[in-house]
Amino acid sequence: MRCIAIALATTAVLALPAAAAAQTVATPGAATPVKEFQGNLVFSQFDRTANRWFLTVRRAGAAAPERLPVASSGRPFDADIGPDSSGRPELVYQRCNEPPGVPRGCDLFVFSLANATGERPVRNANDPDHNDMNATLWRGRIAWSRDYGSGSEPNPIVYTKALSAPRSQPSRRLPGLPQRRRGDVDRNVVGPTTGRTVRDLELWGENLALTVSYGCGGCSGIDQGELRLDDLGDGSTRQVAFQVIGLSGQSLVGPSFFNGRLGWYKACLGDPSGCQQGRGGPFRYAIGARTYQRSPSPARVDGFADTGGLLYEVLGCSNDDTDVASNVNCRVDAVPPPAYAPTRAPLR
Repeated sequence: MRCIAIALATTAVLALPAAAAAQTVATPGAATPVKEFQGNLVFSQFDRTANRWFLTVRRAGAAAPERLPVASSGRPFDADIGPDSSGRPELVYQRCNEPPGVPRGCDLFVFSLANATGERPVRNANDPDHNDMNATLWRGRIAWSRDYGSGSEPNPIVYTKALSAPRSQPSRRLPGLPQRRRGDVDRNVVGPTTGRTVRDLELWGENLALTVSYGCGGCSGIDQGELRLDDLGDGSTRQVAFQVIGLSGQSLVGPSFFNGRLGWYKACLGDPSGCQQGRGGPFRYAIGARTYQRSPSPARVDGFADTGGLLYEVLGCSNDDTDVASNVNCRVDAVPPPAYAPTRAPLR
């Protein structure tokens, strides 16, 4: 989540030369998402000695990150930051069972950066029988996914609810993932999608961005990936970006809003060749005009946040937190935005 940057500050940062140096603002130890609001960052910090993840923030203007006073976890927290109902920074994140194995028993919690209230469970949303995950927050409202799947076939449903609503009030179901698709290799094949997975959610006002993946019959690649935009006001949904996922692990990373725009990064988390020759890098989408910009880059990023004035990129990391060598340079860099140019819509 992020506030709309004031025009003078944005103009000043955008005026920086393309060669301006990136600033490393954190060293998380292994791959982690990063989210931003009002200059505050939240991410998961891996402590190799303890073999534990710690919920960590770098407050606006602070010289260094700080671990928050909540229990550590054997898994990353998948945290988001946004305004509470009064506009003050607040976190929402998930806790699941300890590894090994797939995550189970996942519940949502909030933590205020403005008040000393500590960690609080989201009692009006958590379901003890299903995993609640991927939470995002904006002005006292959350959106999240709940997995109703069984065995190896997930079935996440996306909901939204005000944190102040009574538990007896039903959560509102949102459009979420595509349930059916027509094949692109064989157009005669139409059927339900499989392996549905919510990768990330980001809430900003009545706009909810979702990065999702799924399989479908007659489709190219290993899976299909989409960045979608739901309008909580009128209930509509649209596809913003589409990506065939192959051996390169093509991913749409870090959906983030600023000043009426939606930013993200196309990264390759497998074979890097799929993002070379100008096929990877950051994108921006103007929500009202429905126009696109991009800046090609082959860099792998595991986390990304676009504030308009700065890009926060998680670089030099590996998803394998036991791989010391591959994470020795793992860092979160604050990067002046590159030169963007108009581009065609990356749609199916």
